[in-house]
Amino acid sequence: MKQRPTQSDIARAAGVSRGLVSLALSGSSGVSEESRARIVTIADELGYVRNIGAAALAGKFHSTLGFVLPDLRNPFYETLVAELQQSSTELDLLPLIVTSLNRSDHEAQVLRKLQELDVAGVIVVSPVEPPEELIKQGRSLPTVVIGAGAIGGAVDTVHMDENAAAQLIAAHIRERGWKRILHLSSEIDDGNVWVDNRLKALEVALGQTPLDSALIQADQPLSPLIARFVPQNEEHSLAIVVHNDRLAMDVIPALHRLNLTAGKDVAVISYDDTHVAQRPEWSLTSIHQDAHELIQTALNHVNRRQNDDNAVAINSIVQPTLTVRTTS
Repeated sequence: MKQRPTQSDIARAAGVSRGLVSLALSGSSGVSEESRARIVTIADELGYVRNIGAAALAGKFHSTLGFVLPDLRNPFYETLVAELQQSSTELDLLPLIVTSLNRSDHEAQVLRKLQELDVAGVIVVSPVEPPEELIKQGRSLPTVVIGAGAIGGAVDTVHMDENAAAQLIAAHIRERGWKRILHLSSEIDDGNVWVDNRLKALEVALGQTPLDSALIQADQPLSPLIARFVPQNEEHSLAIVVHNDRLAMDVIPALHRLNLTAGKDVAVISYDDTHVAQRPEWSLTSIHQDAHELIQTALNHVNRRQNDDNAVAINSIVQPTLTVRTTS
């Protein structure tokens, strides 16, 4: 394998000291513009690339940011990644994106590896690790959680206001006259705590309105499950609140197999308002949470904690809106 050119190689080619090369490439004001331009030109000709790992070990800077997702199937995570990549570029950070497979043991291993890599910080989306483990993580590395309420310790959090989202859904359901509610979500092992939190918020918001819930297991046929909750001989009765847009993509075809139409026979309301919800073939009524605000707030927390690792943990809340489309 061809060896990467080093600053020493540049120094030899330029006939200057390695220290001057280092100063020139780091943007130091102690180097003349003429010398800097010559050194940069030689570096480009040699194909020099800055060794981030070596610089981090030398304690000069940290330019890698860990970003841990439960999985890659949810289109909302794709939106978060796009926002992260844009913002990270502006901050000269390289996001290292990994998944936890929705398992606490795998998430713990991922977080440990990110610590060993000495990243600038870690942003964890909807974690499955217990709060006490995340608190331990936060003691040695700036850690921010997206999608969870206050955790404690030195772990900052940012999440959508679940109670406000539930109130928006409840008001819409009452306005449209749907009489019974079914909350559908996928079984996600250790991550079911986030499903439970959303369901509890709906229970409070709906008050006396009848509310059922069902966890969908992997490869479970949806049509028979939904059929159990559809009232017989009662039109415009059931509204299905789906945990996210990804699952709603399975719910609507399941309704078609039952000869039911979303928005006419059964309402379908989901969360995240992703590009999927916006497509005309789905046209999902969906809770919108601002991915840009979530990412920007999380990055601000990482930066703040890098500058003051004893800072009090902050729990930031993003307000949702409801985008009404044809499914309700």
